[in-house]
Amino acid sequence: MPVYRHDEAPPPWCELKAFEIIDLKPEDAVSRRRSHARTRLLCTLGTAQVFAGGGSFVLKEGQFADLDLLGGDKGWQVKPGSPAAQVVALSGDWGKDLGGCGIFRVAEDPAATNAGDPVTYPKKTRVDSHYHDCDEYWILLEGRATVVVGDQTMDMRPGDCVSIGMGHHHDMPLAPEPTKAVFFETTLQRDKRIGHLWNHTHGIAEPHPERI
Repeated sequence: MPVYRHDEAPPPWCELKAFEIIDLKPEDAVSRRRSHARTRLLCTLGTAQVFAGGGSFVLKEGQFADLDLLGGDKGWQVKPGSPAAQVVALSGDWGKDLGGCGIFRVAEDPAATNAGDPVTYPKKTRVDSHYHDCDEYWILLEGRATVVVGDQTMDMRPGDCVSIGMGHHHDMPLAPEPTKAVFFETTLQRDKRIGHLWNHTHGIAEPHPERI
């Protein structure tokens, strides 16, 4: 199963090699060394002040920065800029042409419809069944969810990361508890199309069989 936690090794094909969810309280100051070639810091709650490359800047919820582009040494520090703050550190080795990154929320809806490709499993959310021209990673921050990747179904809880290989259909059809999660789409490949892709609109998906 392509679900793992921060202290577990991801599948070997993953460009995302490590992640950390950092909860910040007043007066906290968390320092880290960059462990991989690329590091992206995404603010997922409140505001956070980041010190890197000899300077500092503030990230608000939903904003991110690529620390490897800032120069200087390979260390960085983060402090809360609000009474409660959270950042997610994403580390690995990905290319220059990337897909999207941010936060998404999912809740079950009795009137939900599926705008994506048809599915045969129970579905109660508005997330569409789709694929990408890149690998994608979902990290669950809050709630509970059932995720489908290809022909695999798995349950997620806070702290879980699911790796989704390029071309594999994926969906979050059930959310027994409303969820908040990170999405990170790494190196664009093949036709380098961005966004959600569907068989019925963009052509039949061509997944890498080993990326699952």
